[in-house]
Order: sequence, then C-alpha cells, then structure tokens
Amino acid sequence: MKRLVLTLLLIVLPLGSLFSQGFEWEISPRMPFSIPKLYFGILGSYTRNSLNGSLTLYENYFSCAKFTSGGGNSNSFGLKIEYWKTHNLAFNASFNFQANKGSFVAAGDSFPIQIKGIPKIVKVENELAMDYKYLVADFGAKYRLGSTHLFIGGNLEFGLKLVTEYELFEKVKSPPEYHFIDNTQRRKIVDGRLSDLSIVVVNPKIAFGYDATLFPGVYASPSIAVQIPLFNYSRQENLKLFSLQLSISILRGIR
Repeated sequence: MKRLVLTLLLIVLPLGSLFSQGFEWEISPRMPFSIPKLYFGILGSYTRNSLNGSLTLYENYFSCAKFTSGGGNSNSFGLKIEYWKTHNLAFNASFNFQANKGSFVAAGDSFPIQIKGIPKIVKVENELAMDYKYLVADFGAKYRLGSTHLFIGGNLEFGLKLVTEYELFEKVKSPPEYHFIDNTQRRKIVDGRLSDLSIVVVNPKIAFGYDATLFPGVYASPSIAVQIPLFNYSRQENLKLFSLQLSISILRGIR
C-alpha cells in the first residue's frame, strides 16, 4: 500500500508542477524537470502601417504640401521578459529599437503648357518619404485558450521618437511626354527633419499567437497583433496609425 501511495505521489506531484507553469516538459516521473516561471529572450517583428488624417509639410513657415493618407512598414528587434503567474496567464515586457519607413502621396500643382503647339494641363503629384525611428517599451499580458498553447493578449506600447527625416518629391502624373527642366519626371524638392510627429506615442494592441516548445525550458512565441488607432501621431494635426504586426520571440527559462 505504501508503495502504491508513493508511486501515485511521484506521478501527481510533477504533473502539478507541470500544469502550474504552463509547459509539458516533464521527461518522466523519475527525471523531474524544474519548470521555470520567469523567461528571458529576444524579440523581432515586421509591421505594415497605415496612416490616416492630416499632415502638412511646411518650408520657411509656408505650407508646401498637405497629405491625408499614407502607408509604410517597420522592423524592430529587442529583448523580452515573460513571467507565468499561473499555467495559463503570463505577464510580459519588451524593450526594442524600431525603424520605420513611410510614404504619402497627394495631388500637387496643375499648370497649362503647350507641347508641339498643343495646349495641355500638367498634373503633378507630391510624394513624401519618411524615415523615423523610435525606442519602444511594451507591457502586456496573455492568456492561454483552454488547454491549448494558443493565446490571446493585450499590450500597451510606449514609443519615444529618436529622429524623423523626410524627402519631398514632385512627380509628373500627366501628360506622359512632359519633363521637368532637369529632363526628369521625378525630382527632389526639399529634405530635412520632420518635427510634427509626436515625440511620445502610445499604442494599444491586441495579439493572437502560439507558444511552441523548442527544448525543455525554451519556447518560441509567433504572434500577429493589431494596433488600435486611438492616439494621435501628430503634434499639431490629427493623424492616426493602424498597423498589423507579425512578431516572434524566443525565450529561455531563467528561474
């Protein structure tokens, strides 16, 4: 009888530790594995962005172009820490560097000309290309769905702007035979640093993902996240950012 009780304890106790920390890393009852609750690792992501609202570019205090919508992408990499409170609830934080590229297109000037004696109207587009970088701190939680390793999570991201550089181009939209004085159909008008973007941004996100075991004590978390456009990206105008983010983190237990 004592041998039976001891055998049951050897089976049940490791399983209790296993499920209390969320991962099935017990090799056998005779080879117990102390499953950590705290994990540390690396994080990388790729994001598609959509900007909507109003962004006006000024040169020498005069408005030279106004944009209402644009898009772009960003890449980020950094460090992440995750703590499992229960077998299905974890809290996490990450700190990363984010490099963004964006572009806007808006209608520019129109003016009459004559080409081979034929009157025509030249239509020009303004193109704004931006390169902006942020330091980002992200805090959130995730919850396992049932007994699976699928999870849903919520995060709040705080970004500190480092620098925003831009280039403004003019491009001939029509007629196709018209060229600027430099014999091109696209030319750079001005470049510099864009001060209108907010210095600090706050982005709430909802994420869906999966915790995949790599080795005992090590797991990867690929996920997809949607950023909710609640906060303003412009210091003077109304500019909202919607984004779709693909990310993966690889974490190793440390305690």
